[in-house]
Amino acid sequence: MNKIHKTYNKRIRVINRARLIIFITILLILIYPAIMFAVGKPSNNIQETYIKVYIEPGDTLWSIAKTYLPSRTDIRDYIHSIKKANQLDSSLIREGDYILVPVTTIQP
Repeated sequence: MNKIHKTYNKRIRVINRARLIIFITILLILIYPAIMFAVGKPSNNIQETYIKVYIEPGDTLWSIAKTYLPSRTDIRDYIHSIKKANQLDSSLIREGDYILVPVTTIQP
């Protein structure tokens, strides 16, 4: 004889809705800090400092940004951060001036 396997769809029936809500709330309260601790803690301390750069004849924001460009950074975004740090409205710079260039360092 062949055995016939019957599959039963067992339904969960909520008898006390208030207990279920309290259980889920307590579970979330306990799990939330663990998730935030695991996700929220950065592995490295990234510190942004500024260096003072003297503008020589022929320098442009593009050439200065290219010199100090961090890896995985779009040069246009980096130029925007240089302009923001120096409160520049345009990309025009004058030789003989100093500008601040943001440099990212990783502290262990």
